Amino acid sequence: MFVGIVGLSVLFFFLFTLPTWLDRKSGGAVAGAKAQPVVAKVVPAVVKPRVAAAKVAYYGTPGQLLEAIGGGLAEGRVEEAMALAGSAGQEAPAQFIRHLLATGGCRVAEDAGARWRAVGTAGGMSRHALVLEPAVAGGLVVPAMPEVDLKRDAKLGWRVEAFRIPAVLVAAGLERLRGRGVLLDAEPLRAGEDALSRAADFLGAVLGRDFRKARALTNEEKVTHEKLAGLCIVFEEGEYAMDAERPVVVTAGGKGTAWAIARVRSAGKGLESEIGLEMQELADGTWRVEALDFTRMLEGYVKATKAGSVFYTPVVKSPSGGESLVVYFEFGSAVLHPRALQQLEIVAALLKSDPARKLRISGHADDVGGEDLNFRLSQERAANVRKRLAGLGVRAAQVETYGFGATAPLDPNRRDDGADNPAGRSRNRRTEIYLDF
Repeated sequence: MFVGIVGLSVLFFFLFTLPTWLDRKSGGAVAGAKAQPVVAKVVPAVVKPRVAAAKVAYYGTPGQLLEAIGGGLAEGRVEEAMALAGSAGQEAPAQFIRHLLATGGCRVAEDAGARWRAVGTAGGMSRHALVLEPAVAGGLVVPAMPEVDLKRDAKLGWRVEAFRIPAVLVAAGLERLRGRGVLLDAEPLRAGEDALSRAADFLGAVLGRDFRKARALTNEEKVTHEKLAGLCIVFEEGEYAMDAERPVVVTAGGKGTAWAIARVRSAGKGLESEIGLEMQELADGTWRVEALDFTRMLEGYVKATKAGSVFYTPVVKSPSGGESLVVYFEFGSAVLHPRALQQLEIVAALLKSDPARKLRISGHADDVGGEDLNFRLSQERAANVRKRLAGLGVRAAQVETYGFGATAPLDPNRRDDGADNPAGRSRNRRTEIYLDF
């Protein structure tokens, strides 16, 4: 019995007393001191938000994709339309377009056929401008349209690669939005320049008769003032416009070079032709027009309009070197031809845009008649050009005139066998205008 009692005591000690004694032994509770609470450090689990990847919409043709985006924007389904652009629809340029539509007083053109304008293509990319207009009276007059670049996947179709905001639109749009309490950072909106954007800017300046801007986009040592002015004249006289479907096609050359072919049409005269541009990338990443060729455009226009007895071309290689603008006259006459009057209006506009610019006018004649007669005739031709320019607002101090008689022909007045050369004499009855001297 005694052994049984001892055994039960030992069992009781291990079950109930030993754990408490060990806890105190380890410093859990000191006699006479308050027990310190144990504070558990709760480490929250890092939960990453599940962001659905932007789904890119693919369409069979650029037109289908543009129609879907433009229609959604025009009908107020902005988020639905931007979702078709995938991640590009969430970037700063797309957000800028959202603000213009929501706060900036802009809207997408209502006419479905006028919502987009083709800009051009380059390296498998197709660029289009979204046409915005003031939504209400006093709304933002958009100085340049936002653009979208489309790329084609060989298997899936066309998708949006990026939106682009021209610099002038960034400036005007930010100012407008700032007045409405919307502050945006301009830096993410800056679109990098490429050969296509430079070619489009240059051709837009020519079409708009903005000679100063067109001049700034070219290499002045290689593209003469006269050649540039001649292109402006042909554009205006021929009533040319850029081809609506594929206005500019850019092909990459070597490192930092590219060629652009601009397609032009004259609906009124039923003409279509091309302009060639050679482009060069500069050290700062900008592009410049290095060479300009509109020979086909000029030849087609002259042939279609049947110039008649008065020869016509707005720019020629001068016998004294370089190029000059030129106007032609009837035989024995110093009276300005109607075509010359129109040319001089364009020249006057160019001069008035830059009052520091001067020009030299040289009068010429064929060799029919005496030397004194032809000299006086050449002087009268130059003087009549000067008078016409003065009547159009050109200051007299900008103009100098000279008469050369028959001493500087463009073409021979007679053939090798001594026979008369009517075409040559027609080219020699002229005045030449030099813009850079």
